[in-house]
Amino acid sequence: MKRKQTRWLRLALSTLAVVAMAACAPLADGGAKAPVADPAHSSRNALDWAATYAGTLPCANCPGVQTRLRLNRDESFELSVQYLERDPAPKVARGRFTWNSVGNAITLDEQGSGRQLLVGEGRLALLAAGAATTWPQDAQRQLTRLNPLAAAELPRTLEAHRWTLVWAADAQGQPIAGLPAVTPREINFNFSAGRVNIEGGCNRMLSGYQIDAGGKLGFSRMASSMMACEPAAMKVDSALAELLAAPLKSEMLTGTATTLRLTNPANATLFFTGQMTPEARYGKATRVFMEVSASRVACRDAQGANAECLQVRERRFDEQGLVVGTPGAWTPFAETIEGYTHKPGVRNVLRLKRFDRAAVGGGAPYLYVLDLVVESATEKP
Repeated sequence: MKRKQTRWLRLALSTLAVVAMAACAPLADGGAKAPVADPAHSSRNALDWAATYAGTLPCANCPGVQTRLRLNRDESFELSVQYLERDPAPKVARGRFTWNSVGNAITLDEQGSGRQLLVGEGRLALLAAGAATTWPQDAQRQLTRLNPLAAAELPRTLEAHRWTLVWAADAQGQPIAGLPAVTPREINFNFSAGRVNIEGGCNRMLSGYQIDAGGKLGFSRMASSMMACEPAAMKVDSALAELLAAPLKSEMLTGTATTLRLTNPANATLFFTGQMTPEARYGKATRVFMEVSASRVACRDAQGANAECLQVRERRFDEQGLVVGTPGAWTPFAETIEGYTHKPGVRNVLRLKRFDRAAVGGGAPYLYVLDLVVESATEKP
């Protein structure tokens, strides 16, 4: 019995020695064994990657591609792409994405043209064909995570921007009929002193607004003008009134562009881009009245080149709206008036906001923004 135990012990020790020698031996191909990724510590599992990322990617024949990519926890995406100086507005695509086997990169489906992106802490990198899925990556090919503004910051930022509706989609991601308008007019939201003014459909819509502690944006009962317009513009009014009837979840992001996303209880979404208002850029405006002649006149523009300019003269009114004094002589006006389009043969008296932009330097000393057309008349040539 003792002899059998000794023979078994020798066999076991011999086997262990062979295993140990095999473990220490080099691989057949002469290289080191590649480490196996720990799936518990991949980007997919360890990072808070569900967010919106933005940046301007390189472009061969334009200044850049302004890109915004929203990754959702259910592995769906929303991609907004705008080729600068080529596209008047972003093109939006929605689809799904998949992770690679080690969980550090994603591939967008055909809706996203199969783009591959490396996922890192607070950033994404657009991968070129055949590129390694490792950091570092070219900084010019990266998108940075955008963090939503806190609810307390929303009112100030809302009122500091003019918001243009870029697209509207229902819960299934399909465009909402009539939005944005099929007419040439933009749909704009302007917030000021607790009220919102909506333009772009048939009628101007007015309402108060409130933002709760959770960032939900609610509108009080809408008032509007009572004009009749073409069916497309009327449809804009009815679609907006329906979408804004209940409080909407809001998400505002700042970065290369400031954007606002409003989502109603039925998961329909309105997406806006914001342009800073002149008040936010230059401070308080001075109110002036300017009469614009029905015809233009030859002049020189700010660069000294030959041009055709408006003819203007200053007008004065008292607090009751009565004319004060006598208008002066007509003078060429080489600048532009934001919000005003001149029609040949039509004379207008305009109420303008005049902003002093000398403090920021460059360009003309004043910026003029149309506030109201006070008087309009057609004149015969």
